Amino acid sequence: MKRKKYEQRRQHFVPVCYLKAWLDPLAPKTNKNTPYIWLFDRTGENPKARSPEKIFRESDMYTLTPPDGGHDLRLEHGLGTVESNFTRVRNSKFNFKRPLTAEDWLWVCLFAATAHNRTAAMRDHFLSQMEKVKEMFEKVAGSDWETRTVEPELPPHVDRSNVYIPKPGDFDNLKEKATTTLLDAAEKLILPTLLGMHKTVICTSDALGFLTSDAPSTWHDPTAYRRHPFERAVGLENPSIEITLPISPEQCLLFTHRPTHPLYSEVSSDWVDALNHRHAAYAPSTVIARSKETRARWFQAGEPPADSWEALHPDPDEKFGWTSPDCPSDLRDILRT
Repeated sequence: MKRKKYEQRRQHFVPVCYLKAWLDPLAPKTNKNTPYIWLFDRTGENPKARSPEKIFRESDMYTLTPPDGGHDLRLEHGLGTVESNFTRVRNSKFNFKRPLTAEDWLWVCLFAATAHNRTAAMRDHFLSQMEKVKEMFEKVAGSDWETRTVEPELPPHVDRSNVYIPKPGDFDNLKEKATTTLLDAAEKLILPTLLGMHKTVICTSDALGFLTSDAPSTWHDPTAYRRHPFERAVGLENPSIEITLPISPEQCLLFTHRPTHPLYSEVSSDWVDALNHRHAAYAPSTVIARSKETRARWFQAGEPPADSWEALHPDPDEKFGWTSPDCPSDLRDILRT
């Protein structure tokens, strides 16, 4: 039976089907009991037992507004198809450590790509960036630029062919545009890269297993700590990037540009602790576990390694005076002032 429309408009940015792998296996089994997972602050505090159906959701997060003012649920239905196929692969292949077909990997990689871009945290970050663009452009072109019949005047040094010039209407309905832009990028930019990367399913028999979070896909560069803080952004083309997506408490999917391990690789609890520490550090606000029991090391802030940029540059002022040889000259001038 199809869900009623009002139910389809209560939309989860972390899918319920994904979270069900973290249901507490020790929860009391009664007719009145609703299966639950455990939520913690990203610091490991304030544990709460919650049903996956009742968390990480917003009304009309993926609903489009057509000209007639109705409610277009195509994005929600499309994401539902991706979720269903990912769940099928998890249940039939990952859970039994079987090889995947090309079609299986397509759905898994599409799930990983959308998992990275569909979260509330990613949308809010994109919105904040667009608001900054709007504010900066209005300072240059004037707040009434959209009502003019001529193009806004820009400073002489600005090359129009190399920059984004907003057009009237670009900043209308930003919340909806952010969602469609991010999902489009997931399909057209992230998915092709993931398909070409090496995949490893890290497996564990650790009693507590892997955490996940309210942003399940994590992009991490293990060498970034050696660079200046201004140069630590992690992009898909970064040769050292590690993309992790916990599949369940027993498995975590790892994408790398270089082969590292066989498809299914058993790891020790030290690996689990290291990845859980990473996922907690990158979580926007909430981490998810299948048990109320955790380990303190998952949430502890460590000291910078001896070869980190901070350890080699103890003077705080150096952070604002230093630039690398690859730093653009105009940015270098700004940082030095």
